[in-house]
Amino acid sequence: MVGGCCERPNVRIIRVAEFEAGLVGLDRALNNVYISGLTNEEEIQRMLLKWIKEFGNYITLSRENDYRKALLREYREYLRTLKHEGKDDSDRSHKR
Repeated sequence: MVGGCCERPNVRIIRVAEFEAGLVGLDRALNNVYISGLTNEEEIQRMLLKWIKEFGNYITLSRENDYRKALLREYREYLRTLKHEGKDDSDRSHKR
């Protein structure tokens, strides 16, 4: 069942500062923030980090800023992908 309660989140590897990190649930976190309608970058970073941690990823306090930057970069790419696919802000209400 797609989108079910027990769906296993996938793992994506992203660049964080000078290293690569595997993150569980990144795609879900990006979508969750997108449908929330947030536009303030600081708030987007905060929420992405919150979701990533909630999905079980461990991030040390000393690396949080690196992750915030990397997550914001991934979110911007996610938005570019949506725009390229022809989705716009009106699609947000349909994803909830």
